[in-house]
Amino acid sequence: MRNAGFLWLMVGVLLLASVLRIYHLNLQGLWGDEGWSVEFSESANPKDVVRALVPDLHPPLYFMMLALWRDVAGNSEIAMRLLAVYSALLTVAILPHLTTNKTAGVIAALVLALSDKHVVLSQEVRHYPTAFLMMAVCSWLFLRWLKQPTRQNTLLYAISIIASVYIHYYTALILFVQLLYTLVKCHKRIYALFLMMALSMIAFLPWTFVAWYQLLIRPEGILHSMPLSWDTLEYLSVDFLGRPPILLLSLIGLSLGHLKKRQTPYLYSLLWFIVPIIITILVYPFVTVLTDRNMALLLLPIAILAGQGALWLEPRGRWLLAAIITINGVASLDSYQIHPPWRELATYVAEHYPANETVFMDVRGGDKALRYHLTQLLPADTEIVSVNQLRLDYGIYFLGVWEQYLQQNEGFWIAYWVNENEHWDIAPRMEQAGYIRTATYRTYHLGKPIELYHYDKLPTLDEVVALFGGTIRLHRVKYPSVVTTDTLPVSLWWSSVEPLSVSYSISVFLLNEDGQLVAQQDGPPQDGNAPTTQWQVDGIVFDIHTVDISHLPVGQYRLAVKVYDSATGQILQTSAEEEYFVVDIIDKK
Repeated sequence: MRNAGFLWLMVGVLLLASVLRIYHLNLQGLWGDEGWSVEFSESANPKDVVRALVPDLHPPLYFMMLALWRDVAGNSEIAMRLLAVYSALLTVAILPHLTTNKTAGVIAALVLALSDKHVVLSQEVRHYPTAFLMMAVCSWLFLRWLKQPTRQNTLLYAISIIASVYIHYYTALILFVQLLYTLVKCHKRIYALFLMMALSMIAFLPWTFVAWYQLLIRPEGILHSMPLSWDTLEYLSVDFLGRPPILLLSLIGLSLGHLKKRQTPYLYSLLWFIVPIIITILVYPFVTVLTDRNMALLLLPIAILAGQGALWLEPRGRWLLAAIITINGVASLDSYQIHPPWRELATYVAEHYPANETVFMDVRGGDKALRYHLTQLLPADTEIVSVNQLRLDYGIYFLGVWEQYLQQNEGFWIAYWVNENEHWDIAPRMEQAGYIRTATYRTYHLGKPIELYHYDKLPTLDEVVALFGGTIRLHRVKYPSVVTTDTLPVSLWWSSVEPLSVSYSISVFLLNEDGQLVAQQDGPPQDGNAPTTQWQVDGIVFDIHTVDISHLPVGQYRLAVKVYDSATGQILQTSAEEEYFVVDIIDKK
């Protein structure tokens, strides 16, 4: 293949890879692990990143990179995920350098570009695409060093070793691959290689103590590790090889034909495929590290071996194969992860958020992702509390801390991911503390309900902000003083002095600076579910009205409430003999 043809084909492959990774990049909100990445990279100060990672299971370099990236690109989901996209595209571009034939390189790059697993990982705020990129770079520089051990190649290779291990511990497996490959191909350089690796790892020595501590506090390894079973093998084979797996397996089998001589460079890709599997199985009884994400490093050698296997076909057969791989890759979906609806929950809270209320999260491992979305949508001073973190921080004293929060708030939202094994029924405690549930929103993730509750503390009868017609009392009005969404939620608490024979309507509206009516929402209390004719004397009634303000320009508006008989138009005047009660000034941003 000529250089010009190779260049144009690689441009096409990279464009295809870009489209697949950028398409729907923002379709789903962040999920739990992405929330951890965001929290660890909140500060651009390396010391803060290191402190945050000490009780975790990861090295710090990726999170430092992400923190710097966020300073430049911003904190949106798309901006943060682009770091993974660019890492993935660079990996696709480097892959041909790990083959000795341009045709094999193009097909290898095509296989990786179309890998659904690689696409999924490339659309997350996680370190895996960056780790795989460093493994590819480290492999490329290693093969260069083995061929030409110049000072420059030695330095670049040593830097790649250090960077790789500081990004993800699992990248260290490539060093075992390189040692074994050197032992087979060029055993005279094994001592020089081992010495260089040892000297390079001196740079990792300061973090070694942290890594050892991380292992001590989590000796079992990764909690969500997969079992060592045939079911796992079947799942990973589809996840990595796609459907039908036999297509890439056949090409990998054909690539073995290049191993008639053990000195051939094809041995490196084969070792890259085999060694991580063997090491993972060997350490599994001691540290469980078998996850689909860790093992996704096999995507690179799979692609390389598939490209090399294609060389056994005739030229026309190779391009026919490339067409089949492309059509199958674009038309099928073999790996996909459905994220919990944290962004949707945060949006719902933002659209129905009364001012100055705490938002609680009891959503297991999703609290950091949900916190990110809440922080993006709610006012900056909003208190967002993880109930699970309170349990960890206070242990047996948790309920006492929870009671303090209840005493300090008149209302709050709480997101609750139902756990069948640890069900926490908060309703009785809320009733004891004088709260009632005033809103419920339910959604599902993989069949499991995620619930969002709003609780309000009942006002006392003495707490009156306005009196209409001498008979209807308005006890409390809750609303956001600063609005950044297209709707204005207004919560109202009513009671009546005497039985009411008329079904009154409530009007919640906005006036501009000239006193003109610019937005309103009218209707009976609770959309007709609590008509005033059914109110009990001195019984507190909760009501909520949502005013559409999407058409209003940025500015300040007066929020007002009116009570009237929709049948006759009769207005109940306030005690100040006004037709409506002005609540406050709101600011639309």
